[in-house]
Amino acid sequence: MFHRFSRLDWGALSVFLLLVGGGTILILASVSYSFRPFIAHFGWPLFIIVIAISTWVLMLTMYYIFLMLFGFGKAKRDYPMMAPRSRFIILIPAHNEEAVIGATLAHLAKVDYPRQLYRVVVVSDQSTDRTAAVARDYGAQVVDTAQHKFRRIGVGKPAGLQYAVNELTRRDELKWADLVMVLDADNFTDINILRELDSQYQAKHFTAIQAYLDSKNDESLLTLGYAMSYWTMNRFFQLSKYRLGLDNSIGGTGFVVQTAWLMAHGGFRSRSLTEDLEMEIRIVESGGTVGWNHFTRIYDEKPERLRASMIQRYRWSRGHWYTAFHNLGPLLKHFFKTGDLRDLDQINYLFSMRQNLQYLLAVIFALSLGVSVLIPQHGAYPGWFIDVERSYFVPLTVLNWAILLEGFLPMVAGYFYDARDFNKRRWYMALKALVAFYYFSLTYLLVQIAGLVTFPNQRAWSHTAHGLTELKRV
Repeated sequence: MFHRFSRLDWGALSVFLLLVGGGTILILASVSYSFRPFIAHFGWPLFIIVIAISTWVLMLTMYYIFLMLFGFGKAKRDYPMMAPRSRFIILIPAHNEEAVIGATLAHLAKVDYPRQLYRVVVVSDQSTDRTAAVARDYGAQVVDTAQHKFRRIGVGKPAGLQYAVNELTRRDELKWADLVMVLDADNFTDINILRELDSQYQAKHFTAIQAYLDSKNDESLLTLGYAMSYWTMNRFFQLSKYRLGLDNSIGGTGFVVQTAWLMAHGGFRSRSLTEDLEMEIRIVESGGTVGWNHFTRIYDEKPERLRASMIQRYRWSRGHWYTAFHNLGPLLKHFFKTGDLRDLDQINYLFSMRQNLQYLLAVIFALSLGVSVLIPQHGAYPGWFIDVERSYFVPLTVLNWAILLEGFLPMVAGYFYDARDFNKRRWYMALKALVAFYYFSLTYLLVQIAGLVTFPNQRAWSHTAHGLTELKRV
């Protein structure tokens, strides 16, 4: 599990077992007084279902508390900066992106890396505007899927990427590169991105490396919620896992993957709408490794309107659930065959809707608690439900408090550690950012549930329109 940081092995494993195993048992024991009233009102079958779900949610929560512990502190490079050596092909899938592709290519031209060691390829994927022409004007190589040289495999972005791999292979150009980078057409990058990723790759030899994902715009409550989810997850999920030697998650943009791995494993072939998550699982199952870089950032434009955001996240959710259910069996099989705990870590991530569910429960219990205060207690409001509410809001153990703080502390700490370019009223902005994060999470829960119900449909790709050609920060 902690195969790259042996000095953490036994200490981290002890904390893991204490929190995930012991913590779950203690918390269930602390609210066990409410079990009998629940069984009396609803019966054993429903109780067994509820307690099984509750135990799973608690174990996931305690696992993320465990991860959170390793996200604090200053991030430090564990690799030396080296002279540039790796050759990159930067693939930019673009469907009708003439409004932003020029600004993206202009930013890439400023990257601090020898120009002879990287090539930029814009994949004009069924575009009906001037995307290809603008890309050529900026000196980029263009692969146009509208030429239909190859059979289209899959839908949306992964299909376009696979077409580009086929075309570059036909031209005998793909094998020139050591690493293939994927960037979305609206993305900006830090100028040090290739130097950082090259140095880390030379030292660590990861199969893939994900760079720090950040938001291009965070002025509205919705886009600030996106940014907060990045700052929190990047530090208390991605950085924590990297420090523990666990495989990191691929975020769909701003990652590099070994060209040799791509050529040996079918390129970007994908059965789902979340090709990034699927590639991550494929890499782990093939024995590869996924690293994380905390020292260079990708800036991604996020939807300003709720409807567009919900459509985007609905696609993510459908793809996530599809990948989760289709890889549960293979991951479990590999775990029982090899004993590699990284497989269980991947399963935890695939079935990790628990945090948004907790936020929903908190809202429901808060509302019902208000009802219990307003309604006279003459049998109109069941006493057993009051006990359930108290078990949620009036923790009886230290670990109950840890559960409540687990969702709060990473958000605050993530903001102060990693947020950039905010004005000097930092505490005021931190409060706004917290509200934005909860808003983002609760709206995400709705599409996660919808995605769970409809995940077998992996044919409908939704394109998110982009138009922002500058970094917009609060």
